[in-house]
This record gives sequence, structure tokens and C-alpha cells, in this order.
Amino acid sequence: MLRIQALAVIVMGIGSIVVSAPIHAQTVPQDICPRPAQGSVVSEPTEVRSYKGVLDLDLIYSGYKTTDGQQRYCYQTKDGSQAPTLRLQPGDLLILRLQNKLAALFPTGQTTGMPLSEPCSSAQMTAFSTNLHFHGMTVPPVCHQDDVLHTAVQPGNAPYEYRFRIPAGEPPGVYWYHPHVHGFTNPQVLGGASGALIVEGIERANRELAGLPERLLVIRDQDLLRPDAQPAKSGFVPPVLKDAEGDILNTGTGTGKPAKDLSINFVPVPYPDYPPATVMVRPSERQLWHILNASAITYLDIQITVGNQPQSIGVVSLDGTPINENGMARDRVLWVDHVFLPPAARVAFIFKGVPKGTQPRLITRSVDTGPAGENDPARPLAPSPLLTTLRSRHYSLRHRNRCPLPV
Repeated sequence: MLRIQALAVIVMGIGSIVVSAPIHAQTVPQDICPRPAQGSVVSEPTEVRSYKGVLDLDLIYSGYKTTDGQQRYCYQTKDGSQAPTLRLQPGDLLILRLQNKLAALFPTGQTTGMPLSEPCSSAQMTAFSTNLHFHGMTVPPVCHQDDVLHTAVQPGNAPYEYRFRIPAGEPPGVYWYHPHVHGFTNPQVLGGASGALIVEGIERANRELAGLPERLLVIRDQDLLRPDAQPAKSGFVPPVLKDAEGDILNTGTGTGKPAKDLSINFVPVPYPDYPPATVMVRPSERQLWHILNASAITYLDIQITVGNQPQSIGVVSLDGTPINENGMARDRVLWVDHVFLPPAARVAFIFKGVPKGTQPRLITRSVDTGPAGENDPARPLAPSPLLTTLRSRHYSLRHRNRCPLPV
């Protein structure tokens, strides 16, 4: 099998998964939002699919403060799966009941006096509040759909129901959901509160994709696990400067301490050693890769290399929209050797596969964010071992199970 080692990532927009410290939470005995260990094999998020035109799901929002003081947040299904990927067809109905269970994690009395009024009544937004924003989707900003100005679900509220239909003309591709509580979004997203939503049917916009196995990689950022560690002594090491919010300022050198750590599907790739996550691929197998930059502030410049040589990837969709010029350029593939993803951006591309015996690496190149921006140096993300015996668990675009997973 082929091992892909992460070589470069630019940090400026999205949260890694190891740590985040915002609200006043107490340590609890059980890790409610468990995360994979460093160097783990990257697994696909649990998928929940629509069935007969409806996706009906209960989603629990929880949090956990680690022993080293970092705050995690997570969306969970009833069976404990975190950050499920929601898969729907255009025209499908999404019914999602969101329950806020942060109250049990905070010291007694901290939630006393918190307004428990109807979430759509302009309730006060606090560090304990939550809601959902369906990023990139053409959904009306009204209560029970995609409103984030008046909707604030508090601990103790009954489950809040989101109900809307995916527009029939919604472009196929990757979207995502995350909290959008004004004034408190950043720490929650840094803590891992995010998940992907995929509108299916991209093979109808591009026949080149029919039958390709799919892979979803969600890249998140988080506060540095080891903020006091020194960068590796390779070449010039610039001084560490911080902005007013404590983030590491851009050095303009492409090196140095990053503003945030990164993770891939919750597998952490922390500074300063960047132990890469492992992405498993079959030798020479073409796949359709979806990459979501679910970071709060980290910019990425994604690249796949073999022997330090950039490999071509075939971009077929950006931010949930096929690059077919509104259907005028059918089956279009844009072959490039890297793709820039600011926070919240998504890309779908054809991974050509690599020969057995080679060692590709998934990296993010450095991003110059300007003198006032955070530092996003080049970093490794994941190595990829070639698997010849492991049975593929990826779903084909042509032969996909339409039954929903148990929730």
C-alpha cells in the first residue's frame, strides 16, 4: 500500500482537531468527543443518506474539556458517531433535530438564568448557545432553515428542528454545516464543530467521474497543542510574533511556528514535528477526492507530491459547483499541480493514483497572508501507503447503497 505523508499546509483559516480553549468548562471523567491519535490511519466520517427523498436525523451537540485545558466540540448521532456526512439528492427533504447538551459539562450555576425562550425569538447568544449554518447552500435565512441571527439553541431547550428541502437546482458537490453563534463561532469551529454535507449527482455533470471510488478529507484547525515549542532548526528560523488575539503573525518566509495546528478527519498533525496522518490508497487507482477546509482561520494550498515532484490533480468542482460553465463545457477537468483553499472552501478532484513502490505525500504549501495575517508555513499532512490487500470501503458513484445508516 501507499503511504502519503503530509508535507505542506498553510495555516490561516480552519481549525485542527487536537485542541481549542474558549468557554469556562470543567473537566469531566469521560471524553465525550474522542479523537484519533497522532499518526492514525484516516478513516471516512460516518455517512447518513437520504432514503426515499428524506434524510431524518437526530444530532446531539456536546463538548469536552481535555486534561491539558483544550476545549473540544462535536456533533454526534445517537450511536456516538461524530461529524456525520449528510448525503442528499437535489429535491430531498432534510429534517434535522439539534439538541444542545453543553449544560452538563459546565460548573453548576453557570447556566443559571440563561434564557430558555423559543430559539427563534432573538434569545441571547452566549458561549453555551448553538445553532446551525449550512455553508454554501441556497437555503432561505429564516427560522428552522438557515437563520443564524435569531436562532440560539440553549442547553435545556427541547431539540430544535431544522426542516428544509434541497433546491432542485442545487449544484452537486460538497457543502458543510457548523455553528454560527455570533461572537462565539471561532472557538466552537476550532474545537471541531463541523461536518460535511454532500449534494449528490456530480457524475451527471461530469461523466468522467462515473464509477470512481470517493474519499472525503475534512481539514480542521485548532489552537496549538505545543505553543511554546521551537520550530525545527532547519534554515532560517524567524522570530515568533503574535497579534492582539494571540495568533502567530505571518513571517513571510514560509517557515516558522504556525498560528494553528491542523488535523485530517480529526487525526491531528501538530506542530512542531508534524507526525503525518496516514491515507490509504490502492496502487494506480483513480479516485474522486473531496477536500473541505473546515478551518476557522487557516489557508491551505493543497498539493500531492511523489519524490518532491508535484503530481497533477484533476479539479472538477470548487465550492460545490462543477467547473462546467453552467453546463456549457461538459465533462470538464482542470489539471493543476496545486489548489488554493481559503477557510470554508471545498474542492473535488480526480486523484490519478500512483504506482506501487512510490511514496506520495499530501501537503499544504505555505501561504503568504500579508504583514497582519497569521503564519501559514508549508507543512506535511498525511503520508499514503499503497494497499494491495485491503478491501476498498469507498462507495462508487455508480453503485451506491441508497439505504440510510442507522442513527
